[in-house]
Amino acid sequence: MKINIKKIVFGLALAITGLSSCKKFVDINDDPTRLKDPDASLVLPAAQGRLGFTMGSDIHRFTSLWVQQFAAQGGGAAQPTQYDKYAIGESDINNTWEATFAGTLADLQKVIEKTKSTSPKYAGVAELVKAYIYQTHVDAFGDLPYTEAIGYEANLKPKFDGSSTIYDNVFSLIDEGIADIKKASLLAPATDDLFYGGDMDKWERFGNALKLRMYIHYFSTNGTAADATRAKTGITAILATNKLLRANTDNFQMRFLSSANQTNPIHQFEGSRPNQFFPSKTLVDIMNAKSDSRRNSFFTLLGATYVGATNGNGDIVVSTSFSRMSTYLRGKLSAGTYSGEAPIRMLTFAEQNQILAEYFARTNGGNDLTTADTYYKAGINASFASAIEFSDGTEAAAVTAGLATYLASTNGTLATGDALQKIIEEKFVSNFGVAIEPWTDWRRTGFPVLSPVSPSTSVPRILPYSFNERSYNPNTPARPSVFVKSVFWDK
Repeated sequence: MKINIKKIVFGLALAITGLSSCKKFVDINDDPTRLKDPDASLVLPAAQGRLGFTMGSDIHRFTSLWVQQFAAQGGGAAQPTQYDKYAIGESDINNTWEATFAGTLADLQKVIEKTKSTSPKYAGVAELVKAYIYQTHVDAFGDLPYTEAIGYEANLKPKFDGSSTIYDNVFSLIDEGIADIKKASLLAPATDDLFYGGDMDKWERFGNALKLRMYIHYFSTNGTAADATRAKTGITAILATNKLLRANTDNFQMRFLSSANQTNPIHQFEGSRPNQFFPSKTLVDIMNAKSDSRRNSFFTLLGATYVGATNGNGDIVVSTSFSRMSTYLRGKLSAGTYSGEAPIRMLTFAEQNQILAEYFARTNGGNDLTTADTYYKAGINASFASAIEFSDGTEAAAVTAGLATYLASTNGTLATGDALQKIIEEKFVSNFGVAIEPWTDWRRTGFPVLSPVSPSTSVPRILPYSFNERSYNPNTPARPSVFVKSVFWDK
């Protein structure tokens, strides 16, 4: 019998809400209808599906509002307007924290333990997904439970490890995952692998791209010479492998379906709360200033122009007179309805190229702009190609028609003086819809230039911890303010 893995995952697994990593497991875990020891072929896609949903849900809304890719509307009673004004509380974190630590990470650990000795390709894929989760969540929360995180009932109060230490462990975990996917394996993922369909070569390339993302974070505004040396050493080693993402088809992303309740969570939120989440004026203005033709698939027109909402005033000046997100994040448009099948993008070929552009712009005293420019242009090309994936012929032609002009302008060429700003702003655009990373780039480089929403005088630099975690786990560190630099690379 042929099993439709995606329907299983999106019909069932995404609906699962986990218990806190620190709560005691109670009666629900003794449900006699539940599988006690499910196969890795069922647990892995459940974990992957939950991850894809999580990265398009709360954690995306929080970070995309703060970095001003999106802005909120809907009046003071609408949750996003409070998030937009930096009022994200501990209770707002509960769902994403529990889904990650009691759900996704626990499932991945079960896969690793069940398959490590006999079917290491499964274990290796689980290790690489786990590494991605920790990379993103360290960047969002700082110190986290790591060494004691997945102890099940054996340890309901895990200690928190330092963010720098976790990064060190994640580098090793990626190497371990890559080694495991290359081993002989009794069983191996295939259609139950929702990311790469069991393609181990793509998993290896993703693992190296993830390390590349992590190493570029060591380059920050106040980074030390030791930080730069570590980044250069690591990136040089990765480049020597010649195993990185090769095209948009290698993107690390979760594809969704067009069926009801199986569409991507960004699209679902827009459908359920249609007047609360708009493209931000910050992002739209950057693209307007460059006559960026990706606007055709990123946004809807308001009259004959693209108009973004101003961050921080959606509870004061309530309006719907803004452009909305379009096919790039919502999927194909037919008879006024979006399909919702656009993927949740998590690490893309376009981003990888901009990481390398930044790296080469920073090396040799900033004099390697020739190599940097090559990657910069490759990133632009990849982003434009991705922008039309769900476009009809007219929209695709409009996007593509602007590419040559864009590349031929000053926007498409790096020059001494503003190379870093151009790279990060280009990455900001191409990472539209990507959770956390645009906010990470702003925190470590200051680009794009953001104006804090009133009455605040600064933009947040860290998310609060979960209320449930803090309530049940006395090891949870104090977090007095979201404005305090709390991740090791944020200096």
